[in-house]
Amino acid sequence: MKQNELYEYLLNGDTSSNNKLLLICKNDKEAQKTADTATLLNYQPFILPDLRLSHGDDLRSFQVEMYELIEALHGYFNSKKKRVLIAPLRTLLMPLPKEEFFPTINLEFASTINLKELKDKLYCWGYHSVDIVTQKGEVSFRGDIIDIFSLGGEEAYRLSLFDEDIESIRVFSIDTQKSEQEEIESIAIIPTQLGLNQEQYKAWRQRVELSSLDSFVKDIDSLGFWYLNELGDNYVTSFNAIFLASMHEELEEIYSLDKPLIYQEDFNLPIVPKAKRFRELEVINPNAVIKSNSHKKITLIAKNESIIRGSELHSFENMEFVYKDIIVNLISDDEVIISLNKPIKRKKVKKASIILDELKLGDHVVHEN
Repeated sequence: MKQNELYEYLLNGDTSSNNKLLLICKNDKEAQKTADTATLLNYQPFILPDLRLSHGDDLRSFQVEMYELIEALHGYFNSKKKRVLIAPLRTLLMPLPKEEFFPTINLEFASTINLKELKDKLYCWGYHSVDIVTQKGEVSFRGDIIDIFSLGGEEAYRLSLFDEDIESIRVFSIDTQKSEQEEIESIAIIPTQLGLNQEQYKAWRQRVELSSLDSFVKDIDSLGFWYLNELGDNYVTSFNAIFLASMHEELEEIYSLDKPLIYQEDFNLPIVPKAKRFRELEVINPNAVIKSNSHKKITLIAKNESIIRGSELHSFENMEFVYKDIIVNLISDDEVIISLNKPIKRKKVKKASIILDELKLGDHVVHEN
């Protein structure tokens, strides 16, 4: 994946929000570079996680990625801006949920709710009812208190009710279980799986329970996405999909080792064309690059003004500043784009190698320090 090629492609492409553009890259590192390039051109990028599944895998081992997937798709389908969906190749080897299954519940201060209807809806949306909410996707109903940690945000909320009227909404800590003092006007709740009604959810659950896959637990959390059927779409064919680079070798390897639900022939897609105007630029000394290209239009990218002030640049004259947290460095015969932002090492989440409720009597668990 080359940023100069994508930059030119997006620069000359259809920028309407109705253009369902799907950019297919090799991995999450390329996905971030793709998002940076799209952001520079004022697209709103939505990145799907790099889901490296084999057919029939227990999806509980990939819960973090599955939640990221739902959050990204909900954001994409509910956005009215110029948008683009970005996906690593392996994420697209299975059908993904249709647009219609990404609704939102808005709960407002002083509004009235039907408690039974809310419980039923959250159950069909994949929320787990627990005594104490400690992570995303959980909800607790305790008398006149509702605790919920919805996808789409990083905070859990506590709703206090008077009968069925919402008396207060506050953020609460999942560590201390104490709520903050500040009142909130409203919150949005999105599905943890799909926004289904009871009939749709029941049919989906029954398909999973009749699964022939070798899984210790046959429920929607474990196997649901393998049985989407009419609830899912082949994104490769339903979107305007394009490869950011040739992926012939990757596809040959994948289909020689596994049998994905998406046919290999569906990946006969166009590739982003070679760039004619821009080249990628390695910026070691920004001052030297600026000096040697002073006759060109120069754009500096920085997360904020403090990065500009601390950059030790000799001059700021005749420059255009773009304040975005992205890294794109490009050059052409008449333009230079330089990012002053530095790469951030993202902390990898270590996956669990075993699912706890699959342990049997007599099994041993070894803890690492």
